[in-house]
Amino acid sequence: MLSVSRLNLVVSVALLALLPSSPRCLEAQVGASILSLLEAKGKLSVGEEVRGALSSSDYRSSRDAYMEAWTLEGQAGDPVTIDLIADDFDAYLYVVGPGLDETLSDDDSGGACHARVTFIFLETGTFWVVATSTGRRQTGVYTLRVSDRPGPTAGYSCGGMNPAWLTQLPTEGRTLRLGEVASGALTANSLRPGDGARAEAWELEGRAGESVTVTLESDAFDAYMLVTGPGLSDVLTDDDGAGDLDSQLTLRFPVDGTYLVVASSVDESAVGPYTLRVTEPLDLNELPTDERVVEVGGTMSGWLRSTDPIIGEGRRGQAWALSGRAGQTFTIDLRSSEFDCYLLVVGPGLEQPLEDDDSGGNLDSRIRITLPEDGTYRVIASSLGSGETGEYSLRVIEESR
Repeated sequence: MLSVSRLNLVVSVALLALLPSSPRCLEAQVGASILSLLEAKGKLSVGEEVRGALSSSDYRSSRDAYMEAWTLEGQAGDPVTIDLIADDFDAYLYVVGPGLDETLSDDDSGGACHARVTFIFLETGTFWVVATSTGRRQTGVYTLRVSDRPGPTAGYSCGGMNPAWLTQLPTEGRTLRLGEVASGALTANSLRPGDGARAEAWELEGRAGESVTVTLESDAFDAYMLVTGPGLSDVLTDDDGAGDLDSQLTLRFPVDGTYLVVASSVDESAVGPYTLRVTEPLDLNELPTDERVVEVGGTMSGWLRSTDPIIGEGRRGQAWALSGRAGQTFTIDLRSSEFDCYLLVVGPGLEQPLEDDDSGGNLDSRIRITLPEDGTYRVIASSLGSGETGEYSLRVIEESR
């Protein structure tokens, strides 16, 4: 037979299931009248931490997420920080209690996918701390930590790779150097950081302010590359930045130090040989035009091909030479029915490339430029998406002064 409190909870949760299921709506609707009816797993104390686990036997919220409740005794005027730490699911935390007009809640304030709530007890009494997840029926172990002040948060974002998993990978003397190509292989014996795909780590020395481009290529698997090191707040990752199934990252070293370049794959079971190449980043001002010259006032046709140079993030580009004098103003239109256009202009007097996606309407690009100096500029036809190719047209019109 159900107890009165458990029966009330079943009825209340059933009613909540009829409500809209966004986290914000749930936050507004799930208050002390609901959460405080949950059977407490145990007691929390300031300065201590406990471990728990969400499982299929737990109560479920209107969002179909499992919930576990804990009690915490609070003294009016005391500050408190509650951290819900979980690597198995995206943590979500609720707190209700005396003096709180609304349910306190949080998703990722603890860094990574961890939740954190910091507040001051307005009244003395028993507070209910509810551990749950943002996703439906997610399960796994968690830690609840209660302290009198906020501690450091995880140094990576939710969904990102934990740098600690990568720094535990042995490099075994594997070193990358600018201008060289290194060979390796993922094998059945390769380690799997975070129980993910097999991986091998390489050391790369960096000096603050310098930039390099690292390319991971393999004919045996879909390449996936990760980079971590001093001064990087998140692990840098790339899947298909080099086009096809290869990876490429351009890294500007924030500080001097040793960085880790990790060769891995999208498929967790993949094995096979690969190469890593470290080069200087591509200078768009030196992108070859292959005798393509802009005819001002005319419309030129081109074809973006899979053999064209990669100019960044897997996007290929074709450069056209545009000669002009300081003060001339041009409107440049890039159009295509086969890919989402992306247009760039580089040249003398331009400290940064001019870039545009959709100013030409639909998926076409347009740039209006007044030349800052005499000289030859490069008009670069590219795509917004990685690996896109196809026919395009380029039209350049000079505006009258």
